[in-house]
Amino acid sequence: MRRAALGGDSMTPALARRLGKTLPLLGSPEDGEALAAARAVGRILEAAGMDWHALAALVTAETKRQATPAFTFATLAPRTARKQMAFLAWRPGIPVADRARLELLRARLLGARKLTLTDEEIRWLDGLWHAANGSDQAR
Repeated sequence: MRRAALGGDSMTPALARRLGKTLPLLGSPEDGEALAAARAVGRILEAAGMDWHALAALVTAETKRQATPAFTFATLAPRTARKQMAFLAWRPGIPVADRARLELLRARLLGARKLTLTDEEIRWLDGLWHAANGSDQAR
């Protein structure tokens, strides 16, 4: 019986704890113990409404998520950086002084062919971005 590994499957903390205790047993040198562990993992997955294919899909998705580079202004083209700064300037909770600094940086990048931000400015922008968006991804 194979259920499709749809996007609705998710790893709950309880499921992760149970699997975290059982999966290492798959490496047992005793064949019977390893087989029992495999069957136990299958039962745990089934109780969670999942199967081995769904588990593999979750592992693959997590691998892709971790491989995605974190958002940083350091890698943006000047025009994209200006757009992200404009978006950031009008997010709720951004202080007026930060908005003014963002506008100065945007003006400096106007027409630039390459990003001319200092390391300190990039750290400041990245910190402001992550604080405002609570995410590593550009929105």
